[in-house]
Amino acid sequence: MIATTRAGNAPLQRYHRLRKKALKLEKYFPYDQSIPLVEWDRRYDYKTMLEPIVHATEPLGAEYQTRMRQGFDGRWIDVYENNGKRSGAYSAPVYGVHPYMLLNWSETLDDVFTLAHEMGHSMHTMLSHEAQPFVYSDYTIFIAEVPSTLNEHLLLEHMLANTTDRPERIVLLQHAIDNITSTFYTQVMFADFELEAHKKVERDEPITAEVLNDLYGSTFRAYHGDAVDQEALTPATWARIPHFFNSPFYVYQYATCFASAAQLAKTLTVGDEKSRDAARHRYLDLLRAGGSDHPMTLLKNAGIDLSKPETVQATVDHLDSLVTRLEAEVGK
Repeated sequence: MIATTRAGNAPLQRYHRLRKKALKLEKYFPYDQSIPLVEWDRRYDYKTMLEPIVHATEPLGAEYQTRMRQGFDGRWIDVYENNGKRSGAYSAPVYGVHPYMLLNWSETLDDVFTLAHEMGHSMHTMLSHEAQPFVYSDYTIFIAEVPSTLNEHLLLEHMLANTTDRPERIVLLQHAIDNITSTFYTQVMFADFELEAHKKVERDEPITAEVLNDLYGSTFRAYHGDAVDQEALTPATWARIPHFFNSPFYVYQYATCFASAAQLAKTLTVGDEKSRDAARHRYLDLLRAGGSDHPMTLLKNAGIDLSKPETVQATVDHLDSLVTRLEAEVGK
């Protein structure tokens, strides 16, 4: 994963150079990545967006879509902000009943994709619980983000295909690209840094803040090149990543899920009807499998082999395609 992603940093750097030029910045620092390329304040009504989210999952089959509608219509979801309600969004499993979802809908585009994301978790939970006994009903983090990320991928393509609004296309493309840069490239970069830090420990080398700063700074440059400028404190970013301290070797699993979803999206939407149908059945079997086998085995059964570079390369290729599309839109 690390080797393929390091070698595939060209579209990442192209994206940041495009942003720097579009934003007319002399220097482009990590925090500039959060600046939108266009102003966008459109509000998205919750009930209006339910059917597009369902329609986007057409490659997963009519039964999958019917079950999604059941979730939307069946009072599974606590939709709006309320006094004392926790922030964010969450899909909570309840074995023997159905999942419950927590949202804090505020009519933003992020809310739309969050809903699709959490419904991916809920569908995974529902199918797993129906097919597996309690002991195998839960699934590992290595697979958990695959259906949620796939739902987002399908929704993006659906929304892009159904809008004639250039600013909206730019916003959608930036949303998708930022997902890849943060959930895939950044997490691989974190994993790269973390692995090298542990190797230093194993070699009995001294570990100081200066050593870790140097390591993080050089790792950051390996991925971003000269496309993103570093500030004095950029090399100390490692100090604010809790997973490094609380859950060693956790962050790479975000990236593996993203790579798996990219490869699945390709098999579900490209090729003849017979091959797409076979891919759909394998995917639904993955959701029904829960935690009944080793996650690498379950993914292989679904046609995803993360031991092969081409599986990771699918995400690199997807980013390259999205950046090319964004370049065409921004250049108009």
